[in-house]
Amino acid sequence: MDRVLLKQHVAANRVQDMVGLKFGDHRIAMYYQDAFRLAAGIRQSAKLAARYEGVRANLWNDHIEKALYDYKAPILMNPFYRRSEHRANFTKWRVGHEKNLVRFEFDELVVHIHYENAFELYGWLKNEAANAKRWAGDHSKLWSTRAALVDAEENDKILYTP
Repeated sequence: MDRVLLKQHVAANRVQDMVGLKFGDHRIAMYYQDAFRLAAGIRQSAKLAARYEGVRANLWNDHIEKALYDYKAPILMNPFYRRSEHRANFTKWRVGHEKNLVRFEFDELVVHIHYENAFELYGWLKNEAANAKRWAGDHSKLWSTRAALVDAEENDKILYTP
């Protein structure tokens, strides 16, 4: 399947500590840790795809904030991480962009969606991953990000300060 999917063919949901993605008839199941990494990749790829059409990426911040909604803290706090019996149904994944589309690869499955829909999927995925993380009792504050360096030389040094 190598086609462009519409918004109604893409969805994200949570089952215990797993996050599920629906791409048309295909279902992808992943751990919430991978879902956070995928969400960071979706956001970066969608911004680069938006640039292809001349859209400034910061115009999408309001759109992203609408997709992310507040969730309530759990009543019972579990000090240990819980794991369900569910397992991921893929071995490798990759996300990137092609022109104005965001490209997803899960093993042999290749799917494209428009960058506007990718921003919404980013919000859904991040929210469902946060819910799955909370179900597992994981209250750590880890984060991940992606960056595309342009005009960088091999010997350039990058200084990062949080």
